Amino acid sequence: MDNYPFSCPIQVRWRDLDALGHVNNATFASYLETARTEAWIELFPDRGVLEIPFFVKRIEIDYKRPIGLEEKVRVWLRVGELRGASLTFEYIVEVGGEVAAEAVTRLACVDDTGRPTRMDPDLRTTLETLQVG
Repeated sequence: MDNYPFSCPIQVRWRDLDALGHVNNATFASYLETARTEAWIELFPDRGVLEIPFFVKRIEIDYKRPIGLEEKVRVWLRVGELRGASLTFEYIVEVGGEVAAEAVTRLACVDDTGRPTRMDPDLRTTLETLQVG
């Protein structure tokens, strides 16, 4: 997908499915989380995954088509808005060249106590590499 600099494959599992054999709507949020985590690992190989200084404040998912068990899924990700203490990730969930969902998450930057804080300048600079335009 053009303009999405990071992507990650997702393995659909049996437990992801609802009674109709489609990936459950709530499972899409887990797929977004997997993509964010993989992006973090790639961008910050020296920081542990448990050191991610963000929490999700908001999530929006627009579903375009169902996903079945044997389909090949890829989540594309980019950084949208980057503020002093928060950012948005924008996603496309793709199946075989088709958009299955579009999503946005807003994340807040927090300190060790969980209180909102301004983003570290080095962290911000690295995240900017996932911005387009």
